[in-house]
Amino acid sequence: MLRGVWLSYPRGRRHVVRVLMDVSLEVNPGEVVAVLAQRAQGKTSLLRIAAGMERPDRGTVSFAGENMWRSQGVRGRRMRGRRLRPLSVPFALVRLVAPEVDVAVGEGIALPLTGVHRRRTARELAERALREVGAEECAQRRWGDLSDGERARVVIAQGISRDPRILLVDDLTATLGLGDTEEIAMLLHSLAAERGLGVLMGVADARATRWSDRLATLAGGALMLEPSSHARAPAAQTYPNVVEFPGG
Repeated sequence: MLRGVWLSYPRGRRHVVRVLMDVSLEVNPGEVVAVLAQRAQGKTSLLRIAAGMERPDRGTVSFAGENMWRSQGVRGRRMRGRRLRPLSVPFALVRLVAPEVDVAVGEGIALPLTGVHRRRTARELAERALREVGAEECAQRRWGDLSDGERARVVIAQGISRDPRILLVDDLTATLGLGDTEEIAMLLHSLAAERGLGVLMGVADARATRWSDRLATLAGGALMLEPSSHARAPAAQTYPNVVEFPGG
């Protein structure tokens, strides 16, 4: 949960750029919340703060009722995703970034898991995650050989392989066409429902919000929440410029 969060960056010696202003947001288990914003409007900063990767100027960031930045010692460092046990954190932030090590996809997902699990278990977890997102055929392929849609599925698999409570998605659909955007949105919705996983996604394309439970818009540092009745997926749409044949 974010409550009253402010964030700014210095621009030169005398100027300050307000990125987030009094932002409050909550993500519940099994819920997909989409934050719609154009480029350079603070989507990534919002997600980094929600993940505990960046500290806000003021305001609180909490998980399960505990303030992430007030926590001290081992427990606080674990919650904020620092190096002690990175796989024990309740958050996973995923984005389309090429891996630093050029290995097969399955091995790339398994490698970070070996810090906690045995190598065989890590591989099984990686295979299970790829299967869950419908990308099992990518396990033996390399990042450079994947399509944009396959890459989006692979990074989601990497995120859920850590069994997080909250999945933070940084504009995975930016390079996708209409069909792939719809599929990724549906996939995130199904993962949230099946796993009881909270999903917070930052997007620049309104089409990616179709399957979200709640929609917020971010502009000029201010976050505006739409009514909670925002439809996940309209069952049917009618278009005034479409004539059905045969007509009634």
